[in-house]
Amino acid sequence: MAQTEVAPAGRAFGVSSVLGAIQSASNMQLGYAALRFTLGMNIFFHGAMRLITGLDAWAVKEEALFTTQPILPMWSVSAFLHVLPFVEVALGILTFIGLYTRWALIAGSVMILLLVFGNDVRQDWNTVGNNMHYVVYYAVLLAAFQYNAFALDTRKSKHS
Repeated sequence: MAQTEVAPAGRAFGVSSVLGAIQSASNMQLGYAALRFTLGMNIFFHGAMRLITGLDAWAVKEEALFTTQPILPMWSVSAFLHVLPFVEVALGILTFIGLYTRWALIAGSVMILLLVFGNDVRQDWNTVGNNMHYVVYYAVLLAAFQYNAFALDTRKSKHS
C-alpha cells in the first residue's frame, strides 16, 4: 500500500469505514491529518470571524497599525486587508478537506510570507514571531505531503 493510501473504502462513509481507515493508517498519516485539519480550521476561522464580526471594522483597525511605516502605500494595505479574509476562508476550507491540498499549502505559505513582510515593515517583531509558527506548520505539511491520506485528493485519485 502506498504511503498516502489508507485501506480501501467502499462508497459508504459511515462510522465503521472511518474507524477502519483510522486503524489502517500509519501514525505519520494520523499525525499529518491532525495537523492539516487543525491548521485548516484555524485559517478558516481567521477569515470567517473577520467576515462575521465586520470586515470594515477589522480592516480599519489593522490599517491604523500601518500609518507610521514608510514603505507600503496605504491603498495597498487596505486592499490586502479587505481581500485577506476571503483568501483565509478559501484556503482554510481546502486545507481542512484536503482538496488541492498541495496548492492550498503553497498558497497558504505565500499568504504567510506576505503577512510576515507586512509585519516586518511595521517592525512588529512579536507578531512576526507568531507568524513564523505558521511558516513551520506549512513547511512541515509540504515536506511530509506523502502522508496526506485523509483527504479528498487521495479519494479523488483512487476513483479517477
